[in-house]
Amino acid sequence: MTTGKHSRYRWTALALSLASACAASAQDAAPPATPASGDSADDVAGTPVVPRRADDGQVSRERMGLFLDVELNRVPLRRLGYFVLVGERMYATLQTLQELGLAWSDEEGTIGPDEATGEGAMVALDSLPGVDYRYDAAEQRIHLDVPVEMMAAPPTAIGWQPPPAPRLDPATRAPGLLFNYNIWVQGDADRYGASSWQELRLFGVGPGIWRNSSVLAAHSDRNGLGESGRDAVRLDTSWQLDFPEPMVSVVFGDTYGQALDWTRSMRFGGVRVSRNFSLQPYRVTVPLASFAGEAVLPSTVDLFIDGLRQARQEVLPGRFQVDAAPVLSGMGNAQVVVTDITGQSRVVDFSIYNDRQMLQRGLSDWSIEAGTLRREYGQRSFSYASQPMASASLRYGLSDFLTMEAHGEGMDDLRMGGAGAMLRLGRAGGVVSGSWARSHQAYADSGTQYGWGYEWQGRRFSLSMATLRRDEDFRDVASLDGTVLPLRSDRAFVGVNLGDSQIGAGYVRQDMPRQERSRYATLSWSQRLFLRGQLSLSLSRDLDGATGTTAFLYLGVALDHNRQAWASAQHRDSGDGVVVGASQPVPVDAGGWGWRAQAGAGDSAGGQAEISRATRFGQWDAGAQFLRHRGNSTTTGYAQLGGGLLWMKGALFPMRKVYDAFALVSTDGIADVPVMLENRLVGVTDQRGLLLVTPLNAWQDNDLSIDALVLPADVDVAITEMKAVPATGSGMLARFPMRGVVAVAMSLRGADGELLPPGSPAELVAADGTGTRVSSIGYDGRAYLQDPPAGAQLRVELDEGQCIAMLPDTLPPRGWIELGELPCR
Repeated sequence: MTTGKHSRYRWTALALSLASACAASAQDAAPPATPASGDSADDVAGTPVVPRRADDGQVSRERMGLFLDVELNRVPLRRLGYFVLVGERMYATLQTLQELGLAWSDEEGTIGPDEATGEGAMVALDSLPGVDYRYDAAEQRIHLDVPVEMMAAPPTAIGWQPPPAPRLDPATRAPGLLFNYNIWVQGDADRYGASSWQELRLFGVGPGIWRNSSVLAAHSDRNGLGESGRDAVRLDTSWQLDFPEPMVSVVFGDTYGQALDWTRSMRFGGVRVSRNFSLQPYRVTVPLASFAGEAVLPSTVDLFIDGLRQARQEVLPGRFQVDAAPVLSGMGNAQVVVTDITGQSRVVDFSIYNDRQMLQRGLSDWSIEAGTLRREYGQRSFSYASQPMASASLRYGLSDFLTMEAHGEGMDDLRMGGAGAMLRLGRAGGVVSGSWARSHQAYADSGTQYGWGYEWQGRRFSLSMATLRRDEDFRDVASLDGTVLPLRSDRAFVGVNLGDSQIGAGYVRQDMPRQERSRYATLSWSQRLFLRGQLSLSLSRDLDGATGTTAFLYLGVALDHNRQAWASAQHRDSGDGVVVGASQPVPVDAGGWGWRAQAGAGDSAGGQAEISRATRFGQWDAGAQFLRHRGNSTTTGYAQLGGGLLWMKGALFPMRKVYDAFALVSTDGIADVPVMLENRLVGVTDQRGLLLVTPLNAWQDNDLSIDALVLPADVDVAITEMKAVPATGSGMLARFPMRGVVAVAMSLRGADGELLPPGSPAELVAADGTGTRVSSIGYDGRAYLQDPPAGAQLRVELDEGQCIAMLPDTLPPRGWIELGELPCR
C-alpha cells in the first residue's frame, strides 16, 4: 500500500495520455453515475474525466473521478464516496463531505463547478485544517483522519436511559369490590372502647376507581361516672381518574390540596386536577448531571457513579454526552473513562448534586383545586364551609439549575398569592431557596410572608437551614377555619457521617401569636457495633425552660431468626426510667407468628406482652400492658384485627388489608401451583386455581411467576412469568394459561426389527388426512406426542423410505400414556 498524502494509480499516466489523445474528438462528458447500492470499490474503476481545453486548444487540467471506499478515523463506513484527482491533489465535492457527515464552510482551497463535467464545487482535502488522508490505489480506498470539530453528527447519548413506561394490559382488567377493615378493642377495669376503620373500593367498572371510607366508635364507662356512646363518621368519598400518558390525575369528591414548602395543604370537597408523577414511576424528574466529551478514534466510554459502573458503551468518532444516573438527593462523584482502540485512556472526574425537589428543564408540576373546605374532619360526616374556594400551584424547571414556584388561592373576600425559587449553586454547591407571598382580605390589613433556606448533603457532611416568617395580618384559606399560622418557624440541622457512627445537631424555633415562643436544641450520636448492634444517644433541651432537658440512650442487637433485643434508659426532669425488651416481627410475605415483650423500671415502670399472627386472610394482634406511676397502676388489654374482603370473578376472597394494588393470580383451575412475587414465594393456588397476591406497586412492573416444575407432565403451560401492571388502588387478573393434555410416549421399531434412528423427521396424520409436523424421533426410537387424535398415523421418514405407526383408536382426554414399543411398517 502506498502511504503519504496521496499516490496515483500505477496506470494513471497511461489513462491520462489516452484521454488526452481522444479529447480532441470527444465531447465533454459528465461524471459517471453513483454506483448502485452494494457495489464495492473493487467493482468501480477510476473513471477518467475528459479534461477541458483552453481556447488555445491546450489541456488546462487533468481530472480523474474516483469512487472510493471510505474509512473515517479508522472506522470503515462501508460506503463509496466520489472524489476527484486533479493533478497532484485529491478533491471532494461538498456533497460528498456532507454525505460523510462532515461540516465545512471555508472557501479556501475550492475550485468552482465544472460545467463540462457537471461536477459541483470541490475542495482540496489537503487544504482542510487538521485533515489528513491516505489514498490506497490497490484497495481503491481512502483513509481520512479529520478533527472532531468537522463531524456534524449529533452527540451520542451515553449513560442512564429511562426504561419504557409500563402499560396496562386490557386483558388483565376485571371488575371487583374491595372492603378493607381495621378493628381495635381495648379496655381496663374502669372503661372499654372499640373502634373500626373501613374502606370500600369499586374498580374495573367504567373508568377510574371509587372510594369511600368511614370510622365507627363505641365507648363505655363501667362505673357509670363517664359518658357512653357510639359514633359513625364518614371520612372521604371520591372518584379518581388517572391518565398515565400526560401524568395527570383528576379527583372528584373529598380530597386534599397539594402544597409547596411555603404553603399549607387543606382538605376540601370538590375537584382537583394535578400532575401525578407516580403514573410514570420510572420517569426521573430531578435534573441529570451531564458531561459532554469527544472521541477522535473509536472508543469505549465507561460511566462510574461513586465507584460503581453504571454504563458502558462503544462510541464512534465524534461527540458524545454522558447522562449520570439519577442521584435522588445529595452529592455524588462521577467518573468518565474514555479508552480508544489504541488502548490509551483518559479519565474525567466531576461532581454531581441533586435535590429531589428540583425539576428537570422544561418539566412542570402543578395542581388546580376548587370546592369547599372540610370542617371538623373525623368528627362530622358532612361539615363543609359555606363559601367556595379555589387554589393553584405550579412548579417549573426553568433550567437544570433553577426551579420556579408560584401559588395562589382565594375564598370569599380573601386573596393570597406568592412566588418562590430553588437554585442549585454550581455542580455541587447545594440548593438555596426563597419565597415571598402576600395576602389581602377585605376590611383588614394586608399581610406578608417570606422565607429562605439552604441545603447541602454529602457523603460525610450535611447541612440544612430554613426560616419562614409572617406578620400577624397574613392569612391563607385554611386560617379562615380557625387554624392559626405561626409567626416564625426556624429550623437548622448539621450532620457528620464517620462511617460506623453519625453525629447530628439541630435547632427548632416556633413563635405562635399571643403565646410564648418555643425553642429546642437537639444533639444525637449513633454507633454501629460489630456484633450486629446499634448504640445511640440523643439529647434534647427546651431552651425556654418549660420541659427542661431530656436524654435517651438506646442499645439494640439483631439476633438470629429475625429477632431483636434492646435496652434503653431515659432521663427527664420529671424522672428517670429503664426499659428492656425483645421482639420478633411477623414475616411479611409468607405470614406467621410474631411477638413482643418488654419491662420497665423507674418512671417507666410496667410491662407489655403482645402476640401477633399474619395469614393471607389478614392479621391480628393481642396484648396486655401494665403501667405504674406515682403509686397508681393500670392494666389494659387490647386486640386488633385487620384484613379485607374481595368480590372478584364471581367469588368472595378473604385477604390482607390492601393499601395500594393487588393481583388475583389464576392458573385455570390447577391447584397447588407455587406463585412468586419478585422471586419470593407468596403462596400456592387454592382448589379453584386462584391466589391473591398483595401488595403490588401501581403503574410499575411487578414480576409475577409460577414454578412449573412441580406441575404434572400432562399439564401444558403457556407462560411462567409476566410483568403485572395494576392501576392505582385496583386489582388485576394475572392469568397463567394452563390446560390438561394427553401425553403419549412410545418407542418405534422398523421393519428390520431395529429401533428407529434419532433425528428422523415425523408427521402425525389424522383420520381426515390432516398432517401436522411433530418432534423428530429421539434416541432409542422414542417419540413424544401431545394431544394426538385417536386412531392417527405417525409417519416417519427414513433413508430407505417411509414407515407408519398406528395410534390406538381411543385415548383419554388427559393423562400420561406409555404405549411401549410399536411397530413402524
